[in-house]
Amino acid sequence: MDEQKKVRVTMNQYPQHEKKHDLEHYLTPKKSNPKSSFLTFNGRTMLAKMVKPILLAVFLGVIFGAGLIYYFSDLSPDAVPVTTVDQDDEESNEQQSSGEGEENGEAFSKPSTEYEVIQFGLFSSQENADELVQDKLKPNSIPAIVQEDGGQYYVISHLVSEEAEKSSVTDWLESTGLVYMEDFFYKSWGFDRVSLNVEGEPLNWLNEGLSIIESGESQNDETWRNELESWLSKRPSQYEEASRLNQVNNLLGELSNEEDDAQSDFIQHTILLNLHLFYTNLS
Repeated sequence: MDEQKKVRVTMNQYPQHEKKHDLEHYLTPKKSNPKSSFLTFNGRTMLAKMVKPILLAVFLGVIFGAGLIYYFSDLSPDAVPVTTVDQDDEESNEQQSSGEGEENGEAFSKPSTEYEVIQFGLFSSQENADELVQDKLKPNSIPAIVQEDGGQYYVISHLVSEEAEKSSVTDWLESTGLVYMEDFFYKSWGFDRVSLNVEGEPLNWLNEGLSIIESGESQNDETWRNELESWLSKRPSQYEEASRLNQVNNLLGELSNEEDDAQSDFIQHTILLNLHLFYTNLS
């Protein structure tokens, strides 16, 4: 009997509020221990923490990449590589262009060329250019041409066919009172390629003129002057009013009467310049 009381007293030692109902074990859901996810850290998602570093890395990458492009690239015109063309390649291209021109009905073709000429002045109006010719050059018997290019008017003369002749030309001009690099200097002048659809006598006449230009660069004698005069007399009607040919005809008259070798050579090379400009103006 005493043992039963002792057991009952022991069982009743738990407070009343700590006693659990027999069904509590089944009716109370078990609390699951929170597990850390690879996207969470201390209650915050890892994605939210990774956004800022990712954006910072992208921004720094763009800045760094742009800096490398700017440093290692140069888009200025001086940085563009220039392709040089050998003389043989240039002649081959001109021959090929000439052949293509013939296939397209362009019977006449004059290749592009470049020479040095003497420049006496550059003006914004033809009146001022003509004034220089009349007031300063003609009184010294210096033939010159006023040529418009790009809205500017150049006073030029003497086609330089060889580098060696520049010394004698400079000496002759200075003997007339002009000063090199003050009153005149040498300038590179390009003549564009010319292609025309012509046939018959005009074609033959134009081709003959090219031969006269070529021979005139190496000889200065009466034979060449006679060939030039004969060629001018046969000019086709469509070229009767060509101003360059009219000037050639006038210079040819001066050349026939000139006895000074230096001035005679100067006049002839100015005639050659006029002839090149005549062909250029045909295009």
